[in-house]
Amino acid sequence: MFELDQILNPITALPAAELALATVVLLTAAIIRGLTGFGFSAIVVSGLSWVLPPAQTVILALFLEISASIHLLPSAWKNIDWLLLGALAVGIGVGTPMGIALLAWMAPEAGQLVISCLVLGFALLILKGVSYQGPRNFSVHGGLGVVSGICNGTAALGGLPIVTFLLSTDTRAVTTRATLIAAFLGTDIYALSLAGGHGLLNTTVSGYALASLPVVIIGITLGQRLFKVASPDLFKTLALILLLGLSVIGIIRSLVLML
Repeated sequence: MFELDQILNPITALPAAELALATVVLLTAAIIRGLTGFGFSAIVVSGLSWVLPPAQTVILALFLEISASIHLLPSAWKNIDWLLLGALAVGIGVGTPMGIALLAWMAPEAGQLVISCLVLGFALLILKGVSYQGPRNFSVHGGLGVVSGICNGTAALGGLPIVTFLLSTDTRAVTTRATLIAAFLGTDIYALSLAGGHGLLNTTVSGYALASLPVVIIGITLGQRLFKVASPDLFKTLALILLLGLSVIGIIRSLVLML
């Protein structure tokens, strides 16, 4: 069990300006997550890297992603594409260890740069009206899961390939969002268990996570309400804009880290 001072000490140690920035980042990321079903980790890791060490931001993002998915799952349950989710799960299970092995010899910022460039390119093609017309079967979806797992293990960006693919198809917005919520719950628990094996979990990060939960829940609730009134076309447009923004941020961030 956490004692109160274990939770409050890391928070009260932050300067007021950094605490305000962290609150804005978390609230924005949570609203986006509630609305689109993705984007939370990328926003949190990019935004909180100005406040916290990189390792802490990644673990914090995983904690909060799991909490967000648990909060969103009941309302999304009936719209999940279970065949798609199963194929993705198999592929992600295969691809994640491959990504982690790749991470062992390739700098994470290099992996982020490659993935962000690919996502940016495909997002621009979708924006121009290009769509996927090929088969939709276990092999295709499983292959997508492998790619996602590699991206997740290499640069914690496993969700972006799935989002990009689904937006290029005629998958309904409500199905896309629901399946993403379920998929992220599984991948984030998997990733957090791997992180625990490497000793990355500690009371400081746990305290940050517990203190952040109220802000995240408020943001997710607002995002859910926005999704209920958003049209499918608006959803796709917002998701594409978010993909473009996250990919550009990822490219800039990785280039800065590589210099």
